[in-house]
Amino acid sequence: MTESRKATTTDAGAPVASDEHSLTIGPDGPIVLNDHYLIEQMANFNRERIAERQPHAKGGGAFGHFEVTEDVRPYHQGSQRGDD
Repeated sequence: MTESRKATTTDAGAPVASDEHSLTIGPDGPIVLNDHYLIEQMANFNRERIAERQPHAKGGGAFGHFEVTEDVRPYHQGSQRGDD
C-alpha cells in the first residue's frame, strides 16, 4: 500500500525537498540558514496570532474632574489617627 501524500510546497508554491530534515553543521550543530523553507516556516510561526495569547490593553489613566459630594472622613486614613 502506498500513501499518496500531497507534496509540501513553499508559500510561493515551489515543491520542498524535505520538510523533516535540514542541513546542519556537524551531527548536533546549528542549522544553516540556506534552508529557505525552514526560515519561511519559522517566520510564519513567529507571526501567527493566537487569540488567547494576545495581550489586552489596560486603562492607563482617568480623565475628567473629581468632585466630592459627601463626607469622606470615615474613609480617610488620617481619621483613624485623629489627624482630621
